[in-house]
Amino acid sequence: MNRFKKWGIASAVPLLVGALLSACGSSGGSGAQSSPGSAGESVSGGAAGGESKPYELRVATWQTEETNTAILNEAKKKFEAEHPGATVKIEASPYENYMTKLQTELGAGDPPDLIQVGEQNFSRYVKKNIVVDLTPFAEGKYDLNDITPNVKKLMLVDGKLPVMSVGGATIGVYYNKKLFDAAGIPYPQDGWTWEQFRDIAKKLTIRQGGKIKQYGANLNLGKDWVEPFVVSNGGSYLSPDGSTAVGYLNADATVDAFKKIYDLYNVDNVAPNPAELIALKGIDLFATGQVAMNVNGSWAQSDLRNNPDIEFGVVSLPTMSTGKQTSLLYTSGFGIAQQSKHQQEAFDFLMELTSPDSEIGPGWAKSNLAVSQKLAASSKQNEDPYLGEFVKQLDNAIVSGYFANSAWGSVGDKLLAPAIQDILLQKNVDIKAKLTDLAGQIDTELKRAAE
Repeated sequence: MNRFKKWGIASAVPLLVGALLSACGSSGGSGAQSSPGSAGESVSGGAAGGESKPYELRVATWQTEETNTAILNEAKKKFEAEHPGATVKIEASPYENYMTKLQTELGAGDPPDLIQVGEQNFSRYVKKNIVVDLTPFAEGKYDLNDITPNVKKLMLVDGKLPVMSVGGATIGVYYNKKLFDAAGIPYPQDGWTWEQFRDIAKKLTIRQGGKIKQYGANLNLGKDWVEPFVVSNGGSYLSPDGSTAVGYLNADATVDAFKKIYDLYNVDNVAPNPAELIALKGIDLFATGQVAMNVNGSWAQSDLRNNPDIEFGVVSLPTMSTGKQTSLLYTSGFGIAQQSKHQQEAFDFLMELTSPDSEIGPGWAKSNLAVSQKLAASSKQNEDPYLGEFVKQLDNAIVSGYFANSAWGSVGDKLLAPAIQDILLQKNVDIKAKLTDLAGQIDTELKRAAE
């Protein structure tokens, strides 16, 4: 099962939103935002018992798993009972098909009223007028200051809010307590350094007859997952405004972060390379006790808790040269289509579906990290020995390339993602030269995407 679908959020490997989507998203003319409820006829009759004109709200989602489907259906049932004439149609498609279906509907000028959007498309959907700014709708109905401050900062696009989030996920380090105990090594603590991480990984790597029986660590070498280490080392993939990679992806601090990870694989030999993991055909080395420390997301704790053979703990990512704690933020939510004829009614349903004050909204905390401070407290996620650590990481989530440039998903996947493993796993590679060449190629693609 896709790890992100399980947590109800977007895949970390975003799909390209093509020219068709961009074109239809510009159909709002000058891009001026309609006032709440003014895009089409307001037909809601308000509370149950009032007269109303029949209307349908279409809700597009990639939620197909049982827990989240139940939340959507419960919100539908409650909303329809309280709004005579309203029919809520849940249009669920597996994520693999979702984007294609949505592009077709947008191109035909017939999008759903509510659209699920992942973090990689927040900026694009706002700037292309595919979804509306929710801040005027929220006034007097939802306190946006309840959103965890760092999450709110990452979600806003030029001061506009594209979605109401259904929660998020962050990353950290899982460690096997039994393996630490057997080696007599204290458990890692928040604020630990890359040097400490590397030293522990070396001590916990066990070799037998020229083969590695137990690895000290396992990293994910996807472009997203390397980025927090780069930022903690003082580097970045892109400039602060997201416009260029030259001078950033190939800056000394970024190169040095890559070199540190390179050494973990090629000098210390304490982590399995991806080719070895693929050969294992899905075997989880951490869950089977063959890896002592594993960088993974908040979603992984659920399966591990149900594994009686492992006793684990969770800690933040080790810090690099700046001492800055970092993490990723994966999140998704529902936005209102610019072309919707029922924007106010759609927002009313959105509040029923996502607000921590509604009967339905708190249900998302069963499968996601609560980005609402109120919900994090009422759900007691803050107090959970495992989830609590990941909730803390919401404050450490970085401004990744996704949030800096709406084209980063497609450009980064095309150029940087396939190059990272080549850079980090090849012997005697010139990291600076490789990243400099990549930065130039990325800038060319970013400029083309902006035209």
